[in-house]
Amino acid sequence: MKVIIAADNASLLMSGETAIPIYYFDRFRRQGIDVWMICHQRVEAELRGRYAGDPALERILFVADTWLQSAIFRGTHWLPFRFRDLIVNQVLRWLTDLQVRPLARRLIEAHGADIVFQPTPIASKAVSMMYGFGVPVVIGPMCGGMEFPPAFRRLESWPDRLSTLIGRPLAELANRIFPGKLQADALLVANERTRRALPKGCRGTVYEVVESGVDLAVFKPRERPSPTADQPVRFVYMARFVDQKGIPYLVEAFERVASRTNAILELIGDGELHEATREQVARAGLQHKVVFHGRLSLDAAAKVVQASDVYVVPAIRDCGGLAMLEAMAIGMPVIAANWAGPGQYADATCGILVDLPSREGFVQGLADAMVILAESPELRHKLGEGSIRRVRTNYLDWDAKVERVLQIFADVIQRAASESPLESVRRVSH
Repeated sequence: MKVIIAADNASLLMSGETAIPIYYFDRFRRQGIDVWMICHQRVEAELRGRYAGDPALERILFVADTWLQSAIFRGTHWLPFRFRDLIVNQVLRWLTDLQVRPLARRLIEAHGADIVFQPTPIASKAVSMMYGFGVPVVIGPMCGGMEFPPAFRRLESWPDRLSTLIGRPLAELANRIFPGKLQADALLVANERTRRALPKGCRGTVYEVVESGVDLAVFKPRERPSPTADQPVRFVYMARFVDQKGIPYLVEAFERVASRTNAILELIGDGELHEATREQVARAGLQHKVVFHGRLSLDAAAKVVQASDVYVVPAIRDCGGLAMLEAMAIGMPVIAANWAGPGQYADATCGILVDLPSREGFVQGLADAMVILAESPELRHKLGEGSIRRVRTNYLDWDAKVERVLQIFADVIQRAASESPLESVRRVSH
């Protein structure tokens, strides 16, 4: 099988979904797949270092920013973050896709290909330029269609609402002008919510595959000594300091926990609410019980997480949860908001899911869950064992996920081989 991976960013140093193309690229190679990857020049230095001396480097092609992309980036830095994220960044990525297209065509002509695979961006309505190659295109796994829980809709600021109001209809229009998703042979979605959020008119077969995954060869179950009565229980949060990640609610909940237990709260990350969170901790008099680590390297963050007891995910608007899966893989129980990605990844066998009936109800639910786990090492152990089992099911680990994606590739290739010559001509001409 010959596969071309089309990705904007492929990086383990950036955050979130940028690591996804690398996981596929590496595992396809291990499976003996003849794979190429096309990505942006901004990750070239990292990938040249990662694959130094490896023939894999010869199979990665890079595209650079055009003058137009540079001008758009410089000229829109003053806009609200949400607007830049939903609209400006998508335009920049479309322009990158336009450069990826001729490279993909060149690879197909020179080496042949069975599949063009676009694993990112994971946004369900993001436009794809991957079409008209004469070979099948598979896009995803995607995750999207996110909304705030009903009790938290007020958090959506006017720039957010305006961006959504403009961005979604614009995305529908753009998907008709550049019909990569509409013409894709297969679309991979994380859940039914994402399926409903796909652009209208998609004709490809839809498969359900969760977008995030964990490397079980790296994140292995840990052994922990039995806790002593005077040993503090350590709760750890690792995410951006922004409203949608729920950091203000976690600190408010921990204030109630700190008065009843000897717990410690470890905070890893930074973001627009970092200083506000420090002030919130100071007002509550919790400086001696809350540790701010800032943004850490992957290795340093892993050490803090591994030394902790419970992983907390108070996110109220989050599609995925890669770091959460990694924590589960090493055997950590979790406390998570019962909403969207985290609420999908965890269940009662591996943690406590907290409902969001109201702000006060959510904060108190987080506090109650933290107290329960702080006071019960037996329950922490039981749920930690459940976490290990959970990540080994539902294609939550990368090896199982790649096997599933390769099965889908085989299905798509078989269907493409059986289509009529007229259908094949139509696919190339659009």
